[in-house]
Amino acid sequence: MMRFIVLACLFFAGPALAQDNRQTVSEIEADLDRDGDAEIYTLLDYGLEGVDLSVETAKGFQTAERVAWSGGMPGQRPELSVSPAGSVLLTSMNDSVGRDRWRLALTIAHRDGDWRVAGITYDWWDTLDPDAAGTCDVNLLTGRGTVEVAGTRREVEAPWPAPRLWDWRDEHFDATEVCGELG
Repeated sequence: MMRFIVLACLFFAGPALAQDNRQTVSEIEADLDRDGDAEIYTLLDYGLEGVDLSVETAKGFQTAERVAWSGGMPGQRPELSVSPAGSVLLTSMNDSVGRDRWRLALTIAHRDGDWRVAGITYDWWDTLDPDAAGTCDVNLLTGRGTVEVAGTRREVEAPWPAPRLWDWRDEHFDATEVCGELG
């Protein structure tokens, strides 16, 4: 009988003893839903598994899973900030490894009763070829954007409307789908 109790305790204690491998990377406050109470936005980094964004409101928590890429080293860690317009910016990047560098900023806004990925800004550059660089900025709320490469600017249309934040996954972003030809 004692053996059964010990085995049962070990079985049920296993999950409690397991370590949570996520790390809080960034946290900010902003009142995107304009209810007078700032929400708390927290990035939870799982290393190479991706990053979750938790939004805490007066009504509780909601988490958008795997919304951004993380390389797990300096220059590859995602970050949160507040834009001059008051939206939340979730920026992932490769600023440190290899010659092909990039930054991807998701603009998060509260529209139509929910949090949405309202815009995408993608910058890319080659550390060995200064002419191989560009920027793409697409407003998913209006459906319009611009791409600038080597001093030439062109208009683009958004491939889809602003998705709910909870439906967005990092793998949804394809630079050529959103921005068209990059070079």
